[in-house]
Amino acid sequence: MSEFSQYLNLPWVEGGRGPEGYDCYGFVQMIQRVHFGIEMADVAVPDYDDGQAILGLITSCGERAEWEPVRIPMHGDIAIVRRPIHVGVWLNIDRGGVLHCIRGFKVIFSHDSAWHCSGFGRRTFLRHRSRM
Repeated sequence: MSEFSQYLNLPWVEGGRGPEGYDCYGFVQMIQRVHFGIEMADVAVPDYDDGQAILGLITSCGERAEWEPVRIPMHGDIAIVRRPIHVGVWLNIDRGGVLHCIRGFKVIFSHDSAWHCSGFGRRTFLRHRSRM
């Protein structure tokens, strides 16, 4: 996994913005800034158990206007999962997958071929307008 291996096993921390731990959004925010040069607005999650509130924050905040849905992901695109509400980064590594920080656990890489076994639902991919 090259340059992204350094993040594997970093712990999930409620409201975490690093460098010792992250929540899923904070992790995506850091990856976008460090590896893709994209600054994302900070989104505070009021209640990690309120899926609708989290989805509303991600899809309706000003940041969302900078991202366009795409059918086929490209290295660095964001993957949003609605069940449970979650966000990660698509990487074209080992035939593709999502690098993400799982609530109550840690940062992992989920290969695309095993996604259906992960317990996460269908993904929607978003690409930053600067990369269209």
